[in-house]
Amino acid sequence: MKKKNNEGKKKVMLCGTLLFPITIGKPAVFAAEGSVYRTSNVVALHEQTEDNIHFETRNTHYHLSMSPFPLAAMSPLPVRLAACA
Repeated sequence: MKKKNNEGKKKVMLCGTLLFPITIGKPAVFAAEGSVYRTSNVVALHEQTEDNIHFETRNTHYHLSMSPFPLAAMSPLPVRLAACA
C-alpha cells in the first residue's frame, strides 16, 4: 500500500521479513509479497519492535510488519478461514 504523507514522501506498508539488519546509510533489504526488495540508503530508523519496523529512505517511509495478522486485520477485503478435512 502506497500513500503520500505531509512531507511529500511515499508511505509504504508491507508484511514481510528483513533479510539484513537496518543500517543507517545502507540500503534495506527485505522480502515481501513474494519478492525481494532493496531500498535506497536508509536515512532514519524511527521504530523497531519484535513485530514491526518503521524506517525512512530519501523518498519513502517504510512500515514493515513481520507478522501477517496486524495488516490482515486492517484489510477491507472479507477474509474466511479454511477448514482442513
